[in-house]
Amino acid sequence: MTPQEEERLEFLKRGACTPLSYFKDYYGLDWPLTSEAGEDFLSWQKRFRKPTTCPEAEPSRYELEAFLQQQRVLPRKWMAARLGMEVDSLDEILKRLPELGLRTQRYLVYPELVSESLEEDLITHLPGLKFRTFGDHDAFCERLHAELKDTIGVEVKKLLCDTSVRLDEYTPSFANNFDCITLKPLSTKHQVWLDFRKPLTLPPDRCSKLFYVTNREILRPFCAGSREPEGLERYEGHHVADVRG
Repeated sequence: MTPQEEERLEFLKRGACTPLSYFKDYYGLDWPLTSEAGEDFLSWQKRFRKPTTCPEAEPSRYELEAFLQQQRVLPRKWMAARLGMEVDSLDEILKRLPELGLRTQRYLVYPELVSESLEEDLITHLPGLKFRTFGDHDAFCERLHAELKDTIGVEVKKLLCDTSVRLDEYTPSFANNFDCITLKPLSTKHQVWLDFRKPLTLPPDRCSKLFYVTNREILRPFCAGSREPEGLERYEGHHVADVRG
């Protein structure tokens, strides 16, 4: 691990209280939130049954994630990943929503937070996506990006899974979330769930299977579940090849 990754692992192990830099690096959010979002968060926090006592410079990431979940919003960075794209592409799509008969204000709930309903409404308002089913996240992203280009002329910048790219897969997988330690884009296919005693009601912490096997002895105690995921041999082989150069 790099020194930065070791530092992240240490505070993730400690629990909810998280350095401000992590809010920016992982969630893509400045802290505190902007005035309107910040006011709503503080109002929500006062009603929170079990508020977490954290230093001012290390707010609770658990409370942030609970707030996002209850408000059904995501940071721009996370919403873009949900759609397999870079944040710049999401920003362009948000500006062009009226061309699809959608109001930008409905989805840009706060300047930095986007409604989760955007994903579903894009499907119903893009002609080529209506009444379609998708085999996986990759198939959804490929079709979505093609439709956005054909319908409103947005050339989407893909967000690819860093692990998939490093494995030199013939067709790299799209990312849909981020490694909580390396912060790199990550796909469901290549992720391991980690258990840092985070509330089960919140989204799981994840890291790359390749990163996991590279740091197996350190991370094994935090692997969620009763045993490690199957198929790690593939990643072990790649790691050995990397070490040998």
